Amino acid sequence: MNKTISLTLLSALFLSALVFAGHHGADHEIKAMESLFNGKDLTGWSGDSKYWSVKDGVIHGTTHEHKANGNTFLVYQGEDVGDFHLSFEARCVDNNSGVMFRSSLVKGNPFAMAGYQCDIHPKAPFTAMIYGERMGKRGIIITRGQKMVIDENGKKNILSQEKPEAVDIKEWNTYEVICKGNHIIQKLNGKVAIDLVDNDPGKLLSGKIGLQLHAGVAMKADFRNIKLQRLEK
Repeated sequence: MNKTISLTLLSALFLSALVFAGHHGADHEIKAMESLFNGKDLTGWSGDSKYWSVKDGVIHGTTHEHKANGNTFLVYQGEDVGDFHLSFEARCVDNNSGVMFRSSLVKGNPFAMAGYQCDIHPKAPFTAMIYGERMGKRGIIITRGQKMVIDENGKKNILSQEKPEAVDIKEWNTYEVICKGNHIIQKLNGKVAIDLVDNDPGKLLSGKIGLQLHAGVAMKADFRNIKLQRLEK
């Protein structure tokens, strides 16, 4: 292992310790948590009304009545976010879903997105993993239980690996996404799920938030308690 990679790994471990301790750093101004969903309607969100509605105080998405020919998203209309702490509760039946962050809209399709995705998936390693939606060859970036540094050439250096426990995504689970620069931590029900330092040339540092309905098997997904805390430099 060369000196540059060694320093990068040490830096990643140090950053992880700070986040695990709940410390956001002196160089960031911590804003109050803001709710992105009012519990009544889709004010502040944009998506195809065939798929998205509010039922019983939660955002409800389904492709049972109308087939989705491609992944379709409900996009938050607020300002792009860079460094932040996002938390939400979700459940999903019959397929998989996810929440996009640091993402962009796909030209020519207002309800398609490209970027990082916190996955909601029935298979244990893929629940709360990071998937690169429309990010070329990146695909699955990191799976649950991994701590990883990706170097400037896109090489993955796995620092540790734990076997993830099964989670029933048909029930409500709490997800968190914490981003500071190129360091991303995701939590599932309060436990760290992934820890990533992304130095890949295709890394993303700012963008939009969105909720996914997956193409293919008819599905439904619900979201509630979507809260965002901006961490401004």
